[in-house]
Amino acid sequence: MLGLALEKVRLNDSKEITLNEKVNLRSLQLQQNYIKSGIADCKALNQLMETNIDELGQKMGIIIDYQKNALLNQKEFDLQLRDYFLTEIQFLLISQEIDQQCGKNSVKVIYFYDENGADTQGRVLDYLKDVFENRVLIFSFNSQFSAEPMIPILITSYNITRFPAVVVENRVFQGYTAVEPLRDNICAEFEKLGEQNFTKCKKK
Repeated sequence: MLGLALEKVRLNDSKEITLNEKVNLRSLQLQQNYIKSGIADCKALNQLMETNIDELGQKMGIIIDYQKNALLNQKEFDLQLRDYFLTEIQFLLISQEIDQQCGKNSVKVIYFYDENGADTQGRVLDYLKDVFENRVLIFSFNSQFSAEPMIPILITSYNITRFPAVVVENRVFQGYTAVEPLRDNICAEFEKLGEQNFTKCKKK
């Protein structure tokens, strides 16, 4: 009984998290529309995007943990997780649209992980996120979550056959990839943005 009561609380919490992220997405989309009319500020819009994606990543772990420990509401938790991944994909798409409207301000990284407990790729990306902070946006997707068809579509679009896999803009890394190759490619993207002297890319 205690377990079921706890699961009900978790389910309500996951619904609140999902609703909060959908509201954040709608707010971002409305501000993006204002950009077209010249009212909104691109810098503020980029900052909002970066904050929302960071919050989304932090809350992802909570929803996944709830889904894994579900007792009777597995299907409902799966739907919540599916909605989360769809929201994340929408953030990815809108970030690309903002790049077109406001000019590119960050490097996008997509991470496809699996359920391999020995996978340490996530730690590498956490480290890179700490280094580059809000200049690198990371989008993470469970490659084995078949309930959402968009995830296999993304995987196929990048011709990925081995996991973990990391996509730095359009450059695909399959299998475990260490810090240096990813860091070098992120820095190469900043060079394309005209930031050849970007301080975080200077090797000590």
